[in-house]
Amino acid sequence: MSITERIKTRWRQLKDWWTIDHVVDLVVDMALLLFDVISSPVLICVRVIRHFIGEKVIGGIKRVIKSIVYWFANKRKIRLERGHGIFRTYWFLILPSPIILLILILLLGISIGIAEDFEVMLELLIRGCSGPSDGYWCNIS
Repeated sequence: MSITERIKTRWRQLKDWWTIDHVVDLVVDMALLLFDVISSPVLICVRVIRHFIGEKVIGGIKRVIKSIVYWFANKRKIRLERGHGIFRTYWFLILPSPIILLILILLLGISIGIAEDFEVMLELLIRGCSGPSDGYWCNIS
């Protein structure tokens, strides 16, 4: 077998392997690995949780992502068969997308704000607030 035939067979094997299932599995596994590396202080807790719950959670995540990807792939096939445009097929996703994006940005901003002042909020919750002398507006009544 010559080198070009080996390259062609390897390329065919790679193309046969490169399915939606394998790509989603690869992306989810890479994201989880990246999350584990970034969250190294809590790595022990993450590994314990992953050991007990891991397969069900990861399987569920992969199942949801695969169903979404397959839905879009089937919609594309149907859209091309019927000759429909993208807007006619995905209008219910395109129209509310600015509202969904705004909600996601607001949730991100709220979560960042809570994360930045978490220690102060926890301290005020535990110790209480005596008024403006603390430097915070604490009148809850």
